[in-house]
Amino acid sequence: MRNEHQEQIRSPIATQFYGLSASTAHTDVVTNPLGRTTVLSIHNEDVTQLAFDYAFTIVTSGSTTRIESSFQLTADGIQTVINPEKPERVSNLVDLHQTAVAGECFENGTLELRFSNGSRIDVSADAHYEAWSVTRDDGEMVIAAPGGGYTRFGPRP
Repeated sequence: MRNEHQEQIRSPIATQFYGLSASTAHTDVVTNPLGRTTVLSIHNEDVTQLAFDYAFTIVTSGSTTRIESSFQLTADGIQTVINPEKPERVSNLVDLHQTAVAGECFENGTLELRFSNGSRIDVSADAHYEAWSVTRDDGEMVIAAPGGGYTRFGPRP
């Protein structure tokens, strides 16, 4: 049974595996049942590219997520802390390619991403740096602020 804060994965890739239809992004502010305020959501976008440099970047059919601080990857029930500057466990991240992703950016500066293969990425706010950013294809952007919180820029006119 689904919890209220869980959602189904809906994308062309998910359709192939689950028989679901495509969905669109949600950008309104919403408070979920856990009491955290969502400032930007990613709904069922296909992961088309992964990039590794001094950050980990996930490019999807509707947005680009760049993670610049250590984060937790949960895959096959195993939790692993990944440092994007020294990604020793890249093979675990490669499995995210060609999956569908859904997730939320929260006002406290955390980011949660859930993938159709069952993997999950959790990014906490960094005390000194911008831990992550999500940029929608229309230019809307949310950036985790150092120490918690976020900065949001609206879409291009």
